[in-house]
Amino acid sequence: MRSTELKNIAREIFDETLKLIDVEAVVRQALRSEDGRLIINGESIPLSDYSTVLTIAIGKASVAMARAATAILGERLTAGLVVTNAIVGEAPARLPVFPGGHPTPNRESIEAANFALELLHRHDSPQTLILFLISGGGSAMFERPADPAMTLEDLQSVNRTLVGCGAVIGEMNTVRRRLSAVKGGRLADAAPASRQLSLYLSDVNSNDLAAVASGPTLPDPSSDADLARIVERYDLLSKFPPSAAQILATVVTTRKTPEVAAATRTHHLLLDNREVVAIASRIAADRFNLITAIADDLVEDEVQSLATEHLDRLAALQLAHPDRAVCLVSGGEAVCPVRGNGRGGRSQEFALRVALAIERRRMARVAVLAAGTDGIDGNSPAAGAVADDSTTARARAAGIIPEEALECSDSFSLFEAIGDSIITGPTGNNLRDLRLLISAP
Repeated sequence: MRSTELKNIAREIFDETLKLIDVEAVVRQALRSEDGRLIINGESIPLSDYSTVLTIAIGKASVAMARAATAILGERLTAGLVVTNAIVGEAPARLPVFPGGHPTPNRESIEAANFALELLHRHDSPQTLILFLISGGGSAMFERPADPAMTLEDLQSVNRTLVGCGAVIGEMNTVRRRLSAVKGGRLADAAPASRQLSLYLSDVNSNDLAAVASGPTLPDPSSDADLARIVERYDLLSKFPPSAAQILATVVTTRKTPEVAAATRTHHLLLDNREVVAIASRIAADRFNLITAIADDLVEDEVQSLATEHLDRLAALQLAHPDRAVCLVSGGEAVCPVRGNGRGGRSQEFALRVALAIERRRMARVAVLAAGTDGIDGNSPAAGAVADDSTTARARAAGIIPEEALECSDSFSLFEAIGDSIITGPTGNNLRDLRLLISAP
């Protein structure tokens, strides 16, 4: 097979994977109303026990999650809200939608948090059932500063610094939680007497639900020592605005979580990146007859190291199966500090770095795809990109030097110029990135 064909196969695998992780279908499969009871994963909640039912949906998948939930609850739904950065499909019926900012908060992010907190305070009662629908991206879309001295501009500066400094998502969230009035369980704490059910679509490491949208319904698992290490590692006190730096310089863990019985707050993971990777692997093997391996240990690392290790693994897989086409599948997020004013993101930079390594090694019949399941990679309009053994030569023929594109974080312009950008638009989902490396004998 030629590398062009391998690129097309990679695109088909990605497109089909997106179809099979449909958010609304996932929620409907997990959550149902039956004989007056709300049922999920063996948990059964009698709806007749509650005079008020609220739905609060936060994150990139919130629209589809809320659509499914409102259809399931029907007339039992009392009130709620949806916070998203993009309405994909029809807006959920009967719930106001707040267009929160991403990757930095906007004024609507704060308005949404204020609305939700007021709603929870007003309806806090043992006769209230709250359905929290939480997905990735909520850290920026839904926010209220813990200290009124922090302005919206301060919040935006904090988020830009965190996204660009090279911190991984867990480190970013450790900082965000200490500066927020809704993260680290504070949103749930606004209605301590209520019955709460949280459903998650996860964009973080396996089982780390407290990191999804910075954990609005789960206690902060980080310590002051964790925070201090992160602040020092990335020199955040000198980079943050004074209001945020002052909070971090003096922070101590004094917040007390309200005493609640474990049974009154339950949490359920519906879908995460592991399932994305498994689905893509099955498609590669079953539909395209590829020898497939999952690199489940290659999740988060510095982008160049991650690119090199992936290509090494692919070469070893091809060596073990010299007569067959092979596919290496992984997911997660590369650590990719911003170095310039170009357009791009971690997936496109990963693909470009693999392409440069392919050129250096003089490999042939190799293709790579890296793309975000949310349809948005960094500050570009692309979800990601595909590359092969002709990528760097075609870029140079178009007058673009790949190494210079990397230096100014402008991978999108390169892939756009040679027709290898992956453009999906916002997908209404957010389950981290998918990476596919395919080679043929």
